[in-house]
Amino acid sequence: MSNTPEVWPPKPGPPVAETSAEPSADAAPLATCPTCGRKLLTQTSMLCNWCGARIDDLQYQARAAEGRQARDQRERAALEATIQEEAQHGVLGRLKRLGKQKPAPRDPLA
Repeated sequence: MSNTPEVWPPKPGPPVAETSAEPSADAAPLATCPTCGRKLLTQTSMLCNWCGARIDDLQYQARAAEGRQARDQRERAALEATIQEEAQHGVLGRLKRLGKQKPAPRDPLA
């Protein structure tokens, strides 16, 4: 073991070389904070997750806005489906149907 103290979380090193010759076009670039240099945990926040500095990159802000809009549309669609089901079957009918269904796995990071 070395005598140098470890800093947690470690700052990112130089980017690792891609295994393929050409990167995929739909892959989002790795975003790091321009102030502290750490990897951003979420791609939808306007602030750094670590130091709280505002990220002024226009491309990052556009991707963040698109991600927030897509998430809002999914939430809106789920809410509208619930409202339609309650209008059709009533609240108790919907709860009975939910009790008979196998619960869907939930994403812990959502």
